[in-house]
Amino acid sequence: MKIIKTPPQGVNMLAPSEELKGALYQLYIAVFKSSISENHKQKILTSILAYEPWSWRVVGISKNALKAFADYNFRYRTRAFQRDHHFQNRIITFRKMLKNRMLYEEWWAWFWENDRTLLVTNTEHSQQNYTFKEDIIPIDWKKGFFQCQKTAGFACTVNREGRFLEKLAKEYQIE
Repeated sequence: MKIIKTPPQGVNMLAPSEELKGALYQLYIAVFKSSISENHKQKILTSILAYEPWSWRVVGISKNALKAFADYNFRYRTRAFQRDHHFQNRIITFRKMLKNRMLYEEWWAWFWENDRTLLVTNTEHSQQNYTFKEDIIPIDWKKGFFQCQKTAGFACTVNREGRFLEKLAKEYQIE
């Protein structure tokens, strides 16, 4: 298996290279073939497919989360926000990946489609009390906002994400 080096500090990777996707697929195959428990396999897949700038990419924000950011002067507050796998829970994504061995193209398309997240308040996340069509404002993930951090959480700086959210709040008239 070929080792893929992490890009230098500050390099913005909005999506993985084909080389990295190939390496991740080889790890998936090794996990799939292993005799460890499914629960253990799911945890390993979480580790393999997380902690990259493109992991858990944010494709929308709830109006309540945007309002909360406005209330905090567009600064991040610990335990106020969550990325939510609204489209499909990660456990469902991984269970299908582990049920039958997937070919590379199917595997990547399945993972990439289902790794999309929405930025919501902690309350919205825990209670699942928002409606996609009514409460979510789309965000173009290709702009690279809210990238996954190396250990946990996501990047949210005043100068980058804060300014973006301030413009978004004005556009959607959220105060």
